[in-house]
Amino acid sequence: MERNQLLAIVVIVVVVAGAGVAFVFMQQPTRPPENTLIWETIGNPDYMDPHMNYENFGSTVHYNIYETLYTYPWDSAVTDPSVPLLAASAPVMSADGLNYTITLRSGITFHDGTPFNASCVKWNFERAMKIFYLDGPVWMLAEPILGGAAVEGAAYSEGPSSAEFKAAFDDWVANSSAIIVIDETHIRFRLAEAYPPFIAAMTYEVGAVMSPTYVIAHASDEAWATWEDYGTDYGEDDNYMTEHTCGTGPYMLTNWVPDQYIELDLFTDYWRTSTNTGAGSLEKIFIRTNEDVNGRSLNLRAGTTDTCYWPTTNALDIWNNVTDASTDPNIFVSTGGASYTVMFFGFNMGDFNTTDGTVIRSPYANKAFRQASSYAFDYDAFMGAAVNGFGVQAKGPIPLGMFGYNSTSYQAYYNITAAVEFWNVAMTDPLFVETLDDMDYTITIYYNSGNTVREQGSLLLADGLSLVIDHDDANTTGLGTMTFNTQALEWSNYLDHIRDRSMPIFFVGWAPDYADPDNYVYPFAYHLGTYSQRIGFNNSVVNANYLLAKAEDDPDTRMGYYNIINDICADESPYLWVYQATEFRTWRAWMHGDGLVYNPMHGFYFYHMYKTYPTV
Repeated sequence: MERNQLLAIVVIVVVVAGAGVAFVFMQQPTRPPENTLIWETIGNPDYMDPHMNYENFGSTVHYNIYETLYTYPWDSAVTDPSVPLLAASAPVMSADGLNYTITLRSGITFHDGTPFNASCVKWNFERAMKIFYLDGPVWMLAEPILGGAAVEGAAYSEGPSSAEFKAAFDDWVANSSAIIVIDETHIRFRLAEAYPPFIAAMTYEVGAVMSPTYVIAHASDEAWATWEDYGTDYGEDDNYMTEHTCGTGPYMLTNWVPDQYIELDLFTDYWRTSTNTGAGSLEKIFIRTNEDVNGRSLNLRAGTTDTCYWPTTNALDIWNNVTDASTDPNIFVSTGGASYTVMFFGFNMGDFNTTDGTVIRSPYANKAFRQASSYAFDYDAFMGAAVNGFGVQAKGPIPLGMFGYNSTSYQAYYNITAAVEFWNVAMTDPLFVETLDDMDYTITIYYNSGNTVREQGSLLLADGLSLVIDHDDANTTGLGTMTFNTQALEWSNYLDHIRDRSMPIFFVGWAPDYADPDNYVYPFAYHLGTYSQRIGFNNSVVNANYLLAKAEDDPDTRMGYYNIINDICADESPYLWVYQATEFRTWRAWMHGDGLVYNPMHGFYFYHMYKTYPTV
C-alpha cells in the first residue's frame, strides 16, 4: 500500500437533522498490511535528538531508533535496567561505588554503516554535555559524573553558550578523566560520589548512542565538523539531529512531518537476533497525529489503525468496568499496570511572559492563592469522570510504590470554604490585587490539545475558582469581573510555552526517567530541576536535603530527608498534585508480542510486536 493511502483514511459522520438517526459513512475500511503498524496519537515529539528531547512521545520513538548500554526487560514491568544492550555484560563497580567499568559488544554498526565502539560512547556523553540543553535531560549525566557539577553550574548560571561554560566544558574534557576509553570494547565511568542509580540514569534516552560520523557530516558549521568538536557548537540546541536520526536500533526514521505523521522503517542490518516470536516482522511503522478522540476511536474500530491513544475520559466507550474487559471483541484493552507517572498543575511562582511581550508578576507568586487553588479542585469528580478510576490521587512529588513515598504526607482535598478563606488571605496582599488588575482579571489555565483528561481537569479547576470568587464570603473589593478560562495548545508548542514561562499555570505530567526518588525530587523540588526552574521554586532547606538524600545509602536516613522535602512541598504548595495514572491502552486483537507488555519505564517496542490477521 502506498504511503498516501495509509495516511489518508477518512471517516465522515453525518447526522440527519430531525430524523433521530445518525448515519456513518466511511470509505471501505482498509486494514494496513500485516507488516505495517499504524498508531494514532496526539501531539508531536519535541526533538529527534535524544540528548535534548525530554518528553514521552519523543522518547518512545527514540527507544526504537537508538539504543543505550542497558535496557529494561521487554516482557515484564521490572524497573531495573538489568538487560545488557550495547553493553555485553553487567557493569563492574568498584568497592567505593565511584568507578563503573563496562564491557561493550563488538560487531555493531550504526544505520549509516559505521562501527560502534567505546570511543563512540564517550563521544556521545561529551556531546550531550557540550550542548547542555537547559530544558533537557543532560542533568542526570552531569550530576553524578566526576567534574560534571562545574559544567552544570556554568550552564545554569551563565548559559551553555557563554565563555564561562566553554571554559568549564573544555577543562572537564581535558582534565577530569571522567570517562576513560580502555580499548574498543571497554569503557570506564568515574563518579564524583557514589550514586546507585547511575546505570538507570544512563538508560534513559539521554544515554542513547548516535553515529559520530553522521553527526559530524551534518554539522551546521564547518568549524565544528570534527570529532574533537562533536559536530556542534557549545549550547547549539538547533542542530541537524533535532529532526534526523542515526542510531543502532531496530528502526530508522524515514520521514517526519510534524502534526501529520512519523514514518519508521526496519533496519535490515540490525545487529540483534531475537528469539521473541515475530521479532522484526513489522517492517514499517506509521505514527499519525490525530487529535480528534472520536476519529481515533472510529478508525480503531474500523480496523484502519492498529492502536491508538484512547483517553480514560472515554474509557467506558470501549471498556466494561464490571468485567474489566473490552466491549468490542476486535479491540483488546490492556489495564492493570501500575505507573510512576504523576499528573500535576504547575503554579508559576515568579513572573511570566505574556503573548504581547510584557512581563507580569504571576498571581501564583502568592502562597495563599496557590493554597486556594489546591482546595478549589474537585479531586473526586476528576477521578470519576476524567480518569474513570485509572489512577489514584497524588500526594507530593514521589509516587506511590517508590521508595520515599510517605502515605501520611498531607494531601489536599476539595473544600470551597477553605479555598475562600485562603483567597481572602491572598486579597490582603496589594501585589496580588495589582497582579489581577495587570491581567485584566483573567486567568487562563493551559493544557495540551487532544488530551481530554487534562482538558477536563483544567475545566474543573476553572469552575472551582469561579465558585470561590462567587462565594458570598469571598473578598472581591477593588476587583473587576474575574474570569477563569481554559486554553489548549499543540503539544510541542505547549512545551515551548512552559519552558518560556509564558503561562501562570499549566497542567502536565512527569513520567520516570529512572525508578528512583532522585528522579522526582530533583525536577520538582531542587532549584536547578526541570520544573523548579519553570515555576521559580527555590527553597534552601529543600535544596540541602536533596543533596543529602542523593548521597545517602542508609534507607532510614534517606527517608528522613525525603520526609522533610515532602512536608515543605505540602506547606509551600508549588504544585497541585492531581493523580498518579494506571494503565489504560487499546489495540486491535490481531496485535501480539512482548513489545506490547506494559512497563512504566518505556512505551511500545515495535521490534517485538507482530500481527496475525484472522483468516476469512
